[in-house]
Amino acid sequence: MENLKDDYRTPGQGHHEKNALVLKLERSQQDVGQLRNKLNSYICEPKTYSLFERMEDLKNGLDTLSNTNKEIIVSLRERKKHTVDFVDRVRQQFLAFNELQRGVEDYMQGLRSY
Repeated sequence: MENLKDDYRTPGQGHHEKNALVLKLERSQQDVGQLRNKLNSYICEPKTYSLFERMEDLKNGLDTLSNTNKEIIVSLRERKKHTVDFVDRVRQQFLAFNELQRGVEDYMQGLRSY
């Protein structure tokens, strides 16, 4: 009986979890936009072909991350979907974001060496 008690969730609790995930993803979307704007700034103009390729890879990664974020947000807002179905996907999104953020920082460090 103890296990059933632990698994029990009130209907409102799942709604709050969904809202929290959506809010986190929306904030992540803003951060993705800021990174994209940073890459588009004149400060980040590539000086070599390899830096150009690196910048394009980062931009493509940010675009993919942004599109996936949007898909997850739309899916979470559907009433029939359960939050637990998306927890791992959201975690993966944040890991991918952190990796891209480090990539942008590394790219900017590489620019300073030229």
